[in-house]
Amino acid sequence: VQHEALVAEPEREIGALLAHCRLPFEPACLAPHENSRAVRTASSEQVRRPINADALYHWRNFERWMDPFVAAIGNLEI
Repeated sequence: VQHEALVAEPEREIGALLAHCRLPFEPACLAPHENSRAVRTASSEQVRRPINADALYHWRNFERWMDPFVAAIGNLEI
């Protein structure tokens, strides 16, 4: 799953992911921030917010160190 695609079209991307896993689509997957379950991870603040594009290009702050990774996985046309 590419984050950019997920942010741009969450219903399509989440639907495709669930279909790949042979799981039924559930509308709650589009609103994980509405789940009242406890979250005990470093991302606890993030999961309480709707899917958004706020950090979409933060990776560019580290671009100069990414050459080895790009060489290993190829350019993903971000």
